[in-house]
Amino acid sequence: MAWPFESPEVFTHLVVAVARDDDEHLLGVGLSLRPTFAPPDRSMLRVVVPRDHEGHGVGSALRRFLLPHVPDTTRRLGGGVYDDEPRSLEIVRHWGFGVEEHAIDSALDLVEHPPEAPVVPAGVDLEEVPDLEFDDEGAVEAMLRASQTNPEAAVGFVMTLEKFRTMTTNGDIPICVVARVDGTPAGISYGTVSAGELFIAYSGIDPTFRGRGLMRLVKQQAHVAATGAGATKARTNNEEHNAGIRRINAELGYVVQSGVYRLVQDLAADASR
Repeated sequence: MAWPFESPEVFTHLVVAVARDDDEHLLGVGLSLRPTFAPPDRSMLRVVVPRDHEGHGVGSALRRFLLPHVPDTTRRLGGGVYDDEPRSLEIVRHWGFGVEEHAIDSALDLVEHPPEAPVVPAGVDLEEVPDLEFDDEGAVEAMLRASQTNPEAAVGFVMTLEKFRTMTTNGDIPICVVARVDGTPAGISYGTVSAGELFIAYSGIDPTFRGRGLMRLVKQQAHVAATGAGATKARTNNEEHNAGIRRINAELGYVVQSGVYRLVQDLAADASR
């Protein structure tokens, strides 16, 4: 939940609710917000209640308080619970949420696994373009769009260069690597370094150029660039069944840290709102 406070420019309509008892002890926190990179009809609701305060209606009260603050344009409300919290999943299902996907968060220790510049085959070039300025921006944008055969894009989270730009906030160091085959944009990896950690927001290869090992190359070069920017750790998350990128991550040394059920509630069909 720290990201909305650390990078408020990435989120709009941020409303924070705090529950306390008569002695001002913290009982729970809730957020309503809309990520700038989300589809236009989506916003998010987050409720966190410490384990020793569960079962007393704190989460439900926070949710009731926040729902009127959800933007009117919202048709699908997003949320999430860790996959090792079955009770939380039961509660949000009762609220009307369903599981949209199972996301796996993985991390790579860049100190234990110091990255080396990849060896690229003839005809392939790797460009570091942290400012996202391209002479052939239209071609890069087309490659980025074509590369998105991932489950997240299928439910509306489609990345663009402009969305990448909105993810970079003050203090972040952008990392972008583009692979070209004979000059043609073929793949991309984009992320940011903050507080010594690289978060890779997206990596993809145009289907036309798959099967050449380009994904591994762009991620390796992104690790090199991030290390130069002071990163000691890399992190990313991928849908459980996205086998290709998860296999490459594991081969590069990424280790699974946690899993999250990403949830969605259709507000148009929910008369209880």
